[in-house]
Amino acid sequence: MRLLGFIISAVMALAAHPTLAAWPERPITAIVPFAAGGGTDGVARILAEHLGRNLGQPVVIENRGGANGNIGAVAAARARPDGYSFFFTTGTTQAINPALYRSLPYDPLRDFTPVGRIGVFPLMLAVHPSVKAETIGAFITTLKAEPGKFSFGHWSAVYLAAGKSFVRQIGAEVLDVPYRSSANTMTDLVAGRISFAIVDLTIGIPLARGNEVRALAVTGAQRSALLPNLPTLQEAGLAGYDIAAWMGVYAPTNTPAEAVRGMEAALARVLADRAVVERLSTLGFEPMPGNAAELARFNATEITRWQALITAAEIKVE
Repeated sequence: MRLLGFIISAVMALAAHPTLAAWPERPITAIVPFAAGGGTDGVARILAEHLGRNLGQPVVIENRGGANGNIGAVAAARARPDGYSFFFTTGTTQAINPALYRSLPYDPLRDFTPVGRIGVFPLMLAVHPSVKAETIGAFITTLKAEPGKFSFGHWSAVYLAAGKSFVRQIGAEVLDVPYRSSANTMTDLVAGRISFAIVDLTIGIPLARGNEVRALAVTGAQRSALLPNLPTLQEAGLAGYDIAAWMGVYAPTNTPAEAVRGMEAALARVLADRAVVERLSTLGFEPMPGNAAELARFNATEITRWQALITAAEIKVE
């Protein structure tokens, strides 16, 4: 009888997850919580292409943008945890929004299983060419000398927090202007309707090279290899300023371990491919691979860091 009971239990377990034995045996959906055409989407599409080849099944991008990534996060959290839905997201949904909003319709720790860390987007501070400041030092002096004259644009939580933190640390007064997407923000920056923005190098470098914007500084703790002559904001006197947009892959909670481990291993193989790294670098993206455990630890640390940063900057979103 015990043997019969064991057999029945095994059959029921296989019925609950009929695809696991040959995972993956059908296309995989990668939910991206931002609109197509942005930096996050670009990285996700490169990875999806190579992951598909690696796994032998297509990885299909599903863009679910809006509400600072919250719409996509909810969709990913509520996706069927069958091993065929994954969340290609950033620190915005997993660390910043929990500190920024009073309540969220998802929990970044409870509702997701970490799969692997991908890397970071270094950010730059860029101004419209009409701004009479050739260096970051001169720009800071100008902002402080003319309170209320200048404006900065942002389209998601990380850029809002980056801009607010910058303004707070230098003691300036500027107008912040929210946008729906990076494209809208940069259109207005190039047109001179806003004074400055903090943007991904992916977006900023081509515009700077075309003299449509002027790059003044990067926001990370170290200079970027892509713009080695551009100083950091720390070098400009902003002690401890270190903000970048990081990316990771998650699965809905209760996703079968076999699928999580399979995607974790595939992601590691893809990020170890020099051709993939070179393609990502053209987007201004710096791969910093990490396994599921490393992403879990990093995410927890980032939630604490962003809570302190947003509280200090007095950033509030209703």
